[in-house]
Amino acid sequence: MTRALRARWLAAAIVALGLVQTAALARMVTDRAALLRDGREVVLKTGAIDPRDLFRGHYAILNLEITRIPRGTVTVDPALQSDSPVYVTLTEGDDGYWRAQALFAEPPQGEAPVIRGRFEYAMGDQIILSFPFDRYFAPKERALELEALDRADRIGVVLALDRNGNGAIKGLTIDGLRVYEEPLY
Repeated sequence: MTRALRARWLAAAIVALGLVQTAALARMVTDRAALLRDGREVVLKTGAIDPRDLFRGHYAILNLEITRIPRGTVTVDPALQSDSPVYVTLTEGDDGYWRAQALFAEPPQGEAPVIRGRFEYAMGDQIILSFPFDRYFAPKERALELEALDRADRIGVVLALDRNGNGAIKGLTIDGLRVYEEPLY
């Protein structure tokens, strides 16, 4: 193989690698945008938040009420084990917030919205879950404002959910009014 032919093959390989990496990044962005655009919306109630971290900047830890569930209020799949995936079906309450209805070890069938998370453990009468959308990054002033508002249980987190239980924060509500909408791109 001549030197010129090797250089062409190398250039073609570099271009192909660049295209594959660009396609992978584009897929990640378009998947999130599709989830935000087409996902089923639910609003979850939050608990107390802490908006400051010296190393990470200003953000709000969203202590979703759905992360601590009283055992007697939901149906629990006996196959659930600590530190394993959990699929939570939701039902809408009279106040507009969605609450856990049942916990499953495998994706359930049906029309109810489902959130996928992690079953951490059950202790006493509490079931502890975790979800990948527990932080909302905000400028300092906004984070402090959210901290003050949330002490009165006034903040809701709007999630977009797909059929597999994957979720993304789509917005925030204060007293039932949407005050933030996540841009698609």
